[in-house]
Amino acid sequence: MIIKKIAVLGLCISLSINSVAYAGVLDSIIDESSVVEDLNTEKLNAEDKDTDEEPAAVTVKFSDINGHWAKNWINEAVKLGFVSGYDDGTFKPDRTITRAEFSKLLNGALKTEKKANIGFSDVKNNEWFYDEVRKSVASGFFSGYEDNTFRPNNPIKREEVAKVVSSAITTGGVDGEGATLLSDYTAVQEWAKPSVNAVYNKGYILGYPDKTYGPSKALTRAEAVKIIYEIIENENIEYGFNITNYNELYTSAVVVGDINILESVGTGNVYLKNVVVLGDIVIHASRVNTVQLTDVTARNIVVTDENNPVKIVYGQ
Repeated sequence: MIIKKIAVLGLCISLSINSVAYAGVLDSIIDESSVVEDLNTEKLNAEDKDTDEEPAAVTVKFSDINGHWAKNWINEAVKLGFVSGYDDGTFKPDRTITRAEFSKLLNGALKTEKKANIGFSDVKNNEWFYDEVRKSVASGFFSGYEDNTFRPNNPIKREEVAKVVSSAITTGGVDGEGATLLSDYTAVQEWAKPSVNAVYNKGYILGYPDKTYGPSKALTRAEAVKIIYEIIENENIEYGFNITNYNELYTSAVVVGDINILESVGTGNVYLKNVVVLGDIVIHASRVNTVQLTDVTARNIVVTDENNPVKIVYGQ
């Protein structure tokens, strides 16, 4: 089965309509905090791009990660094929990473393909990151700033990462404000607090050993790799699928691409719970009764038949 399905014939659920809440996930930075000494925002080496080689066949020995807290995560990420090092044989784990670079790593790890039309004033179509930004916007990872900029070369801050990554994972109903236990929680900006709490509650990031989060601290390459690697390892990631059966519950997955609800569901109901869609929910079924979404995020909900009377119920 592409996604966990549970028969719910006769299930009766009453939900109030709520706005879709952001989910959240981040890595758990452990052992010792990495010291940011180099604020150089040089873009990741072109070798970081995806290749057609089998990840398992990749064997790389970096000269600068022995003894580093992230060594194992870096090596595993290289095997998965979404990151590599520099031409001089280094990885530069403590170098900071930019917004564009983080977009590239996340897109590569999740194998996103959809591209959005963008009009950011500082993202030109001849820049190396142009398509990466388009993919990130299409998947809902980034939306840019109010002044119509993306600021691709800015080092990405840890609280920004919480917000970005929160759109790429499921929460499974985990809630609360666990991050308030961190000593510098009050330094987290209001717009980031829901995501910071969500990632803390899920256990992907519990802060540094000194119980701080460092919300305005620039993320390093090592931290980025660990965050993204743990998403790949711990989230149930699927690659687009069609819903053909009615009265079943589809639950607990991150879907890269679209979910298509097809005509074969007839006049029945469709239930989605705890699902993150990095694309659209497209309703092709012209006679479907109800599409019920609980803890679901998606870029858009598209009803292909303008005369379709389908009822869409949102819940949390």
